[in-house]
Amino acid sequence: MTTNPENETKPALPIWARIVLVILAFIIMTGIFQLLGMLILHVSIHDRFASQSISLQQNVILSAMGLIPLALIIYTFRKYLDRKSISSMGFSFKNRTRDVVAGFLIAVILFIFGSFILVEIKAISLTYIEFDLSAFLLSLVLFTIVAFNEEILMRGYILNNLMGSTNKYLALLISAVIFSVLHGMNANISLLALVNLMLAGIILGSTYIFTKNLWFPISLHLFWNFFQGPVLGYSVSGMKISSIFKVTLTGSNTVNGGQFGFEGSLVCTVLLIIAISLIIGYYKGLFKNKQAI
Repeated sequence: MTTNPENETKPALPIWARIVLVILAFIIMTGIFQLLGMLILHVSIHDRFASQSISLQQNVILSAMGLIPLALIIYTFRKYLDRKSISSMGFSFKNRTRDVVAGFLIAVILFIFGSFILVEIKAISLTYIEFDLSAFLLSLVLFTIVAFNEEILMRGYILNNLMGSTNKYLALLISAVIFSVLHGMNANISLLALVNLMLAGIILGSTYIFTKNLWFPISLHLFWNFFQGPVLGYSVSGMKISSIFKVTLTGSNTVNGGQFGFEGSLVCTVLLIIAISLIIGYYKGLFKNKQAI
């Protein structure tokens, strides 16, 4: 009896079913591993969701434990439901150093420029607190874990699969909406913050729809969170964390983001739209010099 190669590579379930199941599996399995970590660290559920009640070290450990269920879920879904290789999600680092650098630079430029605007219009004030090397490095580890966790799931798995079933721009939009909805329970969330999280999902996937490589979104996600929280002192999606500078809100919450952080600000909205336009324009070749023949 012969087998049909096409049947071997055809996904076991429709795309919508795989996305729903992978999200449910991720939420349930991550919750189980987080509870296990909380028991080991003697952290209560109340303390876990009140981020100021647990130490940075405990936060790092609990976040790291989330990588275990993610790895199990992605391996299982990719092999048995998608019937594709893990490598096809976009892990190749060959000739991708510039993607990491680009993610870093875009995050730095957006936050320097955005913070400058907010300070100039007196929507915030920035005060230097101190440089704590231990907290600085632990925060870097924490947000590295967060970036890998969310980008492997959202861009590597969900966006990758959507691109195989629909137009890449529609796939990007759908994945960005899912990304925003999954952050909908964050502390101090607002409608503008949800819109900005959707735009964040678009900018994080803006290169992936052309390259199918994860290193730009991982880098941008990491340094976006890192400069926002541990460096400048904004809340990171509603979560406060030890920082070098302290942000004092002195203007409208709509303008400065309020307790949710920079991601909830109107300034962030404008900058993200500009950045997305420039990135997609670059990949579509809109900025290349076209000489007449």
